[in-house]
Amino acid sequence: MAIETLLADRLFDGTGAAAIDKAFVQFENGLITAVGRQSDLGSKASEALDLGNATLLPGLINMHTHLTCSAGTHVLQEALHDSFETKMMRAVENARRSVLSGVTTIRDCGTLNPIVFAIREGSKEEIITAPHVWASGEVLTSTGGHCYFFGVECDSIEDIKKAVRAQVKAGADYIKVMATGGGLTPNTNPREAQFGREEMIALVQDSQRIGKRVAAHCHGTPGIVNAIAAEVTTIEHCSFMVPDGVEYEQPLADSIAEKGIYVCPTIGVGERFRQHAEREGIELPAGMAQTRPKRIDNFRKLLDSGVKFVSGNDAGMTFTGFDDFQLDLEMLVEYVGMSNADAIMTATGQAAEAIGSDEFGTLQVGRRADILGVRGDALQDIGALRDLLLVKKSGKTMVDNLPA
Repeated sequence: MAIETLLADRLFDGTGAAAIDKAFVQFENGLITAVGRQSDLGSKASEALDLGNATLLPGLINMHTHLTCSAGTHVLQEALHDSFETKMMRAVENARRSVLSGVTTIRDCGTLNPIVFAIREGSKEEIITAPHVWASGEVLTSTGGHCYFFGVECDSIEDIKKAVRAQVKAGADYIKVMATGGGLTPNTNPREAQFGREEMIALVQDSQRIGKRVAAHCHGTPGIVNAIAAEVTTIEHCSFMVPDGVEYEQPLADSIAEKGIYVCPTIGVGERFRQHAEREGIELPAGMAQTRPKRIDNFRKLLDSGVKFVSGNDAGMTFTGFDDFQLDLEMLVEYVGMSNADAIMTATGQAAEAIGSDEFGTLQVGRRADILGVRGDALQDIGALRDLLLVKKSGKTMVDNLPA
């Protein structure tokens, strides 16, 4: 494959460094070979593809998805009753929508093993149009616990160790545990822990022993406490739910920051439903209406406490689309008060750091050529991330909206 060069008025490399004006990125055989200022190219700049008033940045990383879920109004019923073949077709379509929206890597946080590992391989072999896939496969949950329908049910430390080892044997890139119940699954309690402290510690220790990181679904504060004690890699949702609502606890936030645990707030999940309800004059469930502003305020406090965020939108849940990931970054800017650059970092360099990979997530020499080109200045207007000019996955064109 020949060397390709892209030019743009600005480039944000995803490392946290300042943007480069009048920049270029060069790649060959799927890897980035050079990044710098256009003036460094000399006469060779005339041979490059110039995007003009655009921003070059790493392809986005969606850190929380469920590929077989429909994002419709009957997510649970479909998850319970759809055939295996229907789930596979839905996963292929959801993956396609992801990459065509600028997401070049997804971290899937719970999908049946045969489906998600096949999607991962199909993407790698270019059989399907899809992002790169980083997959947990089936989640670890208690018997009848949250998402048991794509999970491994565990009720003891021995069960947990066996499940961790079985998931790694099956091909899991990391381990996902449902540390609390969740709203999707009937007869579970989002406010209470599904696993005790010692069980969570055993889960993380056995995962780390074989080189795997752990993501913990945590709505209730008891689950957050156990996840911190176990030193998981990422806390998903981090809702601080208690029996009578939501209550932020600063000492827990300090512990999360001190231990270097990342938080994936999934801030956008539910937002499209809220907007739909507002348009249709539908009254929101009391719990959602009351807790939403408190959760947003909690995320501000977590950020102020030095907690590192990564972004995932829980794609597949009700009205939460695989092609709408940018909403989470927009909400981090508008509601939580992040700068555009910091919000983009949660879905690029910082996300790759949480995954534990130095192969992607930034525009640096030797990294995978996952590249996004958007019209305008994404560092001034976060909405520019939706205005795609070009999407490259490992140097290959997924989207080309350039003028003919």
